Amino acid sequence: MTADEYLAFLEDRAPVRSRMLRAAVICVLGFYLACFLFDLWLLGDVTLLSAILRFGVMLPIAIGLLFYINGRHPIERKEVAAILVALLANISWCVILVSSSSPGVLTYYYAAASFQMAVTIAAASPFRPALRATLFTFCLNYSAIWFLEGSTPAYVIQHLAVYMPTVIMTLFASYQLEVEAMTSHVKVQENEALKRELSRQNKDLARLSVTDPLTRLANRRGTEMELARLRTESPQMAQRVVLLVADVDHFKAFNDAYGHGAGDDCLKRVARAMRRSLPIEAHLARHGGEEFLAILADADADMAPALAESLRRAVRQLGIAHGFTGDRNKHVTISVGAACGAVEAEGDFDRLLDIADRALYAAKADGRNAWRVSLENEAERVVA
Repeated sequence: MTADEYLAFLEDRAPVRSRMLRAAVICVLGFYLACFLFDLWLLGDVTLLSAILRFGVMLPIAIGLLFYINGRHPIERKEVAAILVALLANISWCVILVSSSSPGVLTYYYAAASFQMAVTIAAASPFRPALRATLFTFCLNYSAIWFLEGSTPAYVIQHLAVYMPTVIMTLFASYQLEVEAMTSHVKVQENEALKRELSRQNKDLARLSVTDPLTRLANRRGTEMELARLRTESPQMAQRVVLLVADVDHFKAFNDAYGHGAGDDCLKRVARAMRRSLPIEAHLARHGGEEFLAILADADADMAPALAESLRRAVRQLGIAHGFTGDRNKHVTISVGAACGAVEAEGDFDRLLDIADRALYAAKADGRNAWRVSLENEAERVVA
């Protein structure tokens, strides 16, 4: 895990660490105060000192720590504060035991391992701060042990035999907990990355399913989705639609003469030219082969001639040479048929498309490179 990933891991676990820290402080505080009963039982000569340090000093500090943990502070500072309070509690406890002349003090001092567990595990901090706190606690406890009533080198060695396994096991547990948390974090991040990648791929697939791979325009399915969107999201706009059907003139002859590669390039250039000539809100699609379809919603019927002429002129101005048209046009051109009406119901589009197709055939019959708009029973056309 890189440094940035580790910081992200710590930040991600901050809420959990804060909750665990608060619970640990409450539990350890309760245990620490309950140990006053042991002080009464084993250390009768320092009862007053114990009460002052436990209830007069440590209890207010621990309450202040809880308020601090509940505040809006970085979790790292909360954990450091908790460790410092635990170390202060350890110091207070050592003062109590060192001040006692009771013979039970040596037995009681084995409880030093509980402070070890508190600073290593209960604080729920990352392993490195826990390791530093462990070393400090170890040094503190084994500095104070020599001042206990009746302490001998043999007792210190015996104490170490009990204390060291606690140190090793708690450090190992702290390290293991952090490793498991980091592993879980990495897996969650990997799963999230996979979900994002899957979502992106699904979006790409959805986009590809409605996109013609050659011209990058919408395909027939894309047109169906656009019609469905109009009907559901903009029913009023679906009441007034201009539908244009454009067909590349003599395209088969162009393909046969110049090759399919040139034919594909021709269709791509024609598609780009038509897209630029239409309003940005217009829907343009490849309807199949060399036929294209455009839909402009919320459009008046008198806009159809201008739109049709705009398409025709845009393609003619490309100047793509076509010497096999068999007529006077020696460049790639299109013929356009247009119809106006509503697409509110399922059958409306097919009816409108049939009207536009008839207008397209009329334009081709008139010599191509032309357009015809069907306006009820009227017909308008222009040939360049």
